[in-house]
Amino acid sequence: MTGAPSGTVTLLFTDVEGSTALWDAERDAMAAALRRHDEILRDAIEQAGGYVFKTAGDSFCAAFSAARTGLDAALTAQRNLAAQSWPTSRPIIVRMGLHSGVTEERDGDYFGPAVNRAARLLAVARGGQVLVSAAAAELLSDEMPDGVGLRELGTHQLKDLSRPERIYQVEAAFLAELPAVLAARQPGGAVAARASHADRDRVVDVLKVAAADGRLSPDDLDQRLEAALTARTLAELEPLVADLATAASVEVPDLARIECSAGSAKRDGAWVVPRRMEIRVASGSVQLDFRQAVIAVKELRIEAQVASGSLKLITRPGIVVDADDVTVRSGSVRVVPPPGPDAPVELRVKVSGRVGSGSISARPARRRGWWRMVWQRLLRRLAGGGRPALPDSSH
Repeated sequence: MTGAPSGTVTLLFTDVEGSTALWDAERDAMAAALRRHDEILRDAIEQAGGYVFKTAGDSFCAAFSAARTGLDAALTAQRNLAAQSWPTSRPIIVRMGLHSGVTEERDGDYFGPAVNRAARLLAVARGGQVLVSAAAAELLSDEMPDGVGLRELGTHQLKDLSRPERIYQVEAAFLAELPAVLAARQPGGAVAARASHADRDRVVDVLKVAAADGRLSPDDLDQRLEAALTARTLAELEPLVADLATAASVEVPDLARIECSAGSAKRDGAWVVPRRMEIRVASGSVQLDFRQAVIAVKELRIEAQVASGSLKLITRPGIVVDADDVTVRSGSVRVVPPPGPDAPVELRVKVSGRVGSGSISARPARRRGWWRMVWQRLLRRLAGGGRPALPDSSH
């Protein structure tokens, strides 16, 4: 296509499922696989007359002048992706969302509610799925290719959008056999996943950090704490922290060194967790406080040499510490696991090295005082009236 379509267009958004884990475990193979992925997506889009207006990582955003050509591009890409022999340990699986609407085209990019709806549609797709909005499905109703159908998945409330969306799944013989469900249950879905104590703890931790950073006022904190502590489902918890996520683009140090001959050294607040640390402690103390740390890696390796001092790690839910490779002479090593053993792991910390007469310890933060404050605030609010409204995540 020679130019970008304008006015009412059909948007195709794509994303590779599980790419972060593959990049972390198989960097060289993933680099080769993504080059091939990019070629397949771009060829399919351009052959169908589409216009690629944005790429980010392994995601593609394309615009088409007609819904049928957008669907053709999605089907061609999925067929060619499925036929590939990938260098990675598992195939590259792509999720896709197709939506039609009026957009504003400016400097080769697209803006407006239709773009937001296409992005939210992609967010609830699973790997191998092509999801279609009601607007795109209506345009496709008389133009479906032979052997291809649309299966209705019901009406769902997509994040941050005021109007619910009726969603359809594209079905064809060559597409992956997937149950007709979305990646995450929305309020309109049949089942709402129950929240555990560990789930509520994680949300409370995020709220506490945000309040300490000044991102939440005392009143906001009170309202969200009450909602978190009384939430029964994961769908109730998610809006409480949706606007508090740490920016994904952070520069991660490869190595950080700490040497402490006497006195003390500390890493706390919003420090960026590196990939590796070398820590030398003579007779002082070193403390690594992860409660507000910015974590953009899956694993931290610590090589520690502790003579007669101490190394303390303060963890938070989702952080698992392994100190099995530490050699102890006359000192001690003690690791207290965080609550919620079945909770998702955000960071694995692997500690190795030697301890003389000193100590290494890892434990969750002692939260008795914090919980007392939380419950006192909650009881005060409950005594004063009804439950406050959930925060507006659109701001």
